[in-house]
Amino acid sequence: MEIVRPLTRVLLFLALSAFTTPNDKGMAQALEKMRFGYTGTGSNYDLEIGKRLGLFRRNGIDLEIVYVSSGSLLTQALIAGTFDVVYAPGSDAVQAKMRGADMRIVAVTANRLNQVFLTIPSITSFKQLKGKKVAVSRFGSGSHFQTNLVLKQNGLEPDKDVAVLQIGNSGARMTAISRGVVDGTVVAADFVPKAKKEGLNILADLAKTKIEYPILSLDMMGPYIDRNFKLVKALIRSMSESIRALQSDSANAKIAVRAALKTDDVETIDFALSRGVRLLNPRPFPTVGGIQTVLDEVGKEAKGKTFKFEDFVDMRALNELEREGFFK
Repeated sequence: MEIVRPLTRVLLFLALSAFTTPNDKGMAQALEKMRFGYTGTGSNYDLEIGKRLGLFRRNGIDLEIVYVSSGSLLTQALIAGTFDVVYAPGSDAVQAKMRGADMRIVAVTANRLNQVFLTIPSITSFKQLKGKKVAVSRFGSGSHFQTNLVLKQNGLEPDKDVAVLQIGNSGARMTAISRGVVDGTVVAADFVPKAKKEGLNILADLAKTKIEYPILSLDMMGPYIDRNFKLVKALIRSMSESIRALQSDSANAKIAVRAALKTDDVETIDFALSRGVRLLNPRPFPTVGGIQTVLDEVGKEAKGKTFKFEDFVDMRALNELEREGFFK
């Protein structure tokens, strides 16, 4: 019996191997580890469905995903080598590049703003915000950039007309405005159902503007891209497939959104998914207009230098996938 048992196991292994598909064999190959940091409440629906369906692993990636509460902190962590890639507003990468870091945007899954600007019930216009307090996650973060943008569009000077407080992510800012700690804030659109129930005012829905802005960009350091080009392509492929799944597989998409938001509220899940489906693009090319929006806001840091689109993006992986017909 001691001889038969090992032999039986070998025969069973060979029998199972005969029925393994080529794709299964690819799955059995060693996976490449990738440390992935993201920020922004509700920005990880594609990550959740991609993990659920095994899309990253199918493309050879063992993805370690970590949430960080602010884009500016995430940028610092990428520069320090804590992460291989970060998923954050593109303004963070543009500012890092302008300050000398070799950070590059390799893809943008959303080129439109999706946030809303909320105020307490007594404030029904932007003029009434003058002299009031507004919340951002951290100074220099994506939420700070978006706040400045919406205030300027509505006739206010962010540095003079309001007091800006660092509060934390969308969830923390939602709590702050609900308790009257601040009078206004930009938050992720996922909080709209909750905001309406609490009687808060939606002064601006940034999704209705025509402003191009790289709200969700995949950022990497230049040397990492050069050393791991195939892995960069695999990540973009995985993200694109995840977005397609989010837009076509309603059942799994709702599970992904539920997991991302950590809520069972059906209204919130349905609303968030409908926004995400419209926002995300499975052909994740950055746009010239989106980068220009950022430069128009932070260009004062250029100190006389002239920057252009190509200074901030690395299109090699996207262009190669395009040539291979992946996005068709």
